[in-house]
Amino acid sequence: MTTIPKPPVYLASLIQLITLIIVSAVVFWLDSIIAGSVLLGGLTQLLPQMWFAHVAFKHVGANQAHNIVKSMYRGETGKVVLTATGFIAVFVLVEKINIIGFMVAFVAMIPLQLFLVAKIVK
Repeated sequence: MTTIPKPPVYLASLIQLITLIIVSAVVFWLDSIIAGSVLLGGLTQLLPQMWFAHVAFKHVGANQAHNIVKSMYRGETGKVVLTATGFIAVFVLVEKINIIGFMVAFVAMIPLQLFLVAKIVK
């Protein structure tokens, strides 16, 4: 039995995904290529972050400390590999991409995630 509940990190990811879809839909009215780039940039950050949250927060409790540390390392390694794979896949497979839109969305998702997690955990 654990006394510390798992943090609601999935809620932050869900809010990020909804925000990304709304922003992409709004940008679509201006330019479909930029909208697709924004969506891909956001997903390139969001999907690895969701993987990390899934793996890292699998275990809870003081008696699981060793498993928690292993999960954190495994989650971070997977996140880096998935992020690199996402960048490679987008730049190799997508012919028309707006690099600025892609990178702005990728970078903007990071402080949004930090803000949401801080608000949800508080």
